[in-house]
Amino acid sequence: MKNLNKILIILVTAFIFSNSYAADYKIGYVDVAKILNESPAAKAAQKKLEEEFNPRNKQLESKAKKINKQKEKLQKESDIMSNDQIESLKRKILKSERDLKRDATEAQEDFKLRRRDELGKIENKLKEVILKIAEGGKYDLIFTNADVTYASDKTGINITAKVLKQFNAK
Repeated sequence: MKNLNKILIILVTAFIFSNSYAADYKIGYVDVAKILNESPAAKAAQKKLEEEFNPRNKQLESKAKKINKQKEKLQKESDIMSNDQIESLKRKILKSERDLKRDATEAQEDFKLRRRDELGKIENKLKEVILKIAEGGKYDLIFTNADVTYASDKTGINITAKVLKQFNAK
């Protein structure tokens, strides 16, 4: 389905921008990924997320260390432990590992949701900036890297720097 959409975009673009029509349209390209990597707003959002999830990550690391200590104890002391003690410790380790895996998965899902929320806010502001530039610069069509396979930095088509500058000014 994605490939079909890309093919349709290419065909429509080729038709619209054939030699007889090329002079009538002004197009632009914005590398959204570059803006999300370089903008202070995106860096601040990333730092905010790291600070928010750092305590949880430390808690998971602590649990993992505790499990490793239990495994070491089992390995070192299994000769002097009874079979019941060995089985009990093995069950305890397995339960702890399952809990850790579940907690880690949950933390990862929570992080993804929060990241999506934070990036969504930034992307909405970015769309506003792109629309302002499009209207002010009288662009007929602006692509983002989600729609374009390649756009040269050397042409006037790539307006990423202009968008980044205005986005950072907000």
